[in-house]
Amino acid sequence: MNAIARILVLAALTVVPPLVAVAPAAAGEPIPGYARHRLDRVAAALAEDPLFVDPDMSSALDEAGRARVQAAMRSAAGALGTPVYVVVIPNRPESESQGRDDVVLHGLHDRLRRDGLYVLVNSSAWFEEEAFGAPRRLYSIDDERTDRPADPDNRFADLADRLSARLQIIRDAPSSTPQTPRLYTTPDPFGQEDRPGRPVEPETGAFFLSGLLLAGPVAGLTLYGAGAGAAAYRRRRRAPRPAIAAEAAEAAGAHPGAPAEPSVKWLRRTGRRELDRLRALLPESTGNPGREYAVSAYDVAQILYDDAGDDPARSLDLAGAIVLARLGRAALARETATPPAPCFVNPLHGQATQNRKMRLGAGGSRRRRVCAACAGRSTAELAARELKVPGPDGPRPHHTIAGVWKDTAFGADGDLIRRIQEYLGVE
Repeated sequence: MNAIARILVLAALTVVPPLVAVAPAAAGEPIPGYARHRLDRVAAALAEDPLFVDPDMSSALDEAGRARVQAAMRSAAGALGTPVYVVVIPNRPESESQGRDDVVLHGLHDRLRRDGLYVLVNSSAWFEEEAFGAPRRLYSIDDERTDRPADPDNRFADLADRLSARLQIIRDAPSSTPQTPRLYTTPDPFGQEDRPGRPVEPETGAFFLSGLLLAGPVAGLTLYGAGAGAAAYRRRRRAPRPAIAAEAAEAAGAHPGAPAEPSVKWLRRTGRRELDRLRALLPESTGNPGREYAVSAYDVAQILYDDAGDDPARSLDLAGAIVLARLGRAALARETATPPAPCFVNPLHGQATQNRKMRLGAGGSRRRRVCAACAGRSTAELAARELKVPGPDGPRPHHTIAGVWKDTAFGADGDLIRRIQEYLGVE
């Protein structure tokens, strides 16, 4: 999804209430019945057959493909011990869910009142999943083989294979304690978008209002929901003491194992994990002084992550998405709207703690903030530890690449979130 389309989705979230709402939202003005009709119809169909293919997308799966997917669903359901539901349906921004696939899945679960694994395939052939009471942590399951179509111009050609493979990956993943996910944020109740006194977060208000001019009148900030309802803790594995030490260092804002020349695969996997970890903290962050920063960081990081995809030319944006997600978590942990900037040598190292003089190529020497692990290193050692990303002539140090990341030093030299919004063209 490109940045402009993403903003239309973000903006539209404030116009219609969450699908699970049933009470009147404004004085004397109930939620319109038509806002629930489609999901009522889909839920009724799922009660009869756990695979639902909307008539508008009937060509996405032929009979043979449906049979393969149904077999994979049965196999996954047997391993999970819960039902598996698959919904193939268009979900445009102008729909009752305002384009939020996670809202659709939560709405279907609310209507069916049945726990299980819920999977949605939208008109872009992308997947959204929720594990309601199913013993899996979806955000910790690597799905790079299946997360997007192999051929964007013929996006449904491999859908049956991708769906079957994804269900098998989930089936074979380690078991975990079942949980009930939540939407990390819900839109304003119907009819209350313009209520007096509704707060507008100054740092992100203009960002969303631009989209709202296209979607409808509103005043305020909307939150982009990936809504996976991830657990507030990571899945634990038995590990030797060095791993425990590394985890403690990470909790303190340091990431000593960050590579100097990360692969696109590493950046994608790490970016997904960091975004999920930040999203998991947001439902309980109301009243936290760092919430506005964390929400804004999540929004722009998610856009960067989605737009960059697997393109090596966008690997610096993927690194930036990781940094933004970590800055959002730091803002919540420290209860501040100004979390510390990351290490200049390699922003993936985590927060900077000390100043040191550094030579920056032909630009001469300058004092920079660096992490504790870089503070005492020699010039040669620092050069080996620099974050380098792919380029036409080989890996390039991040601070030599013109653009927003160089201009802001990943937040040390400017208003990072505002500059990223300008970079994405969403203001």
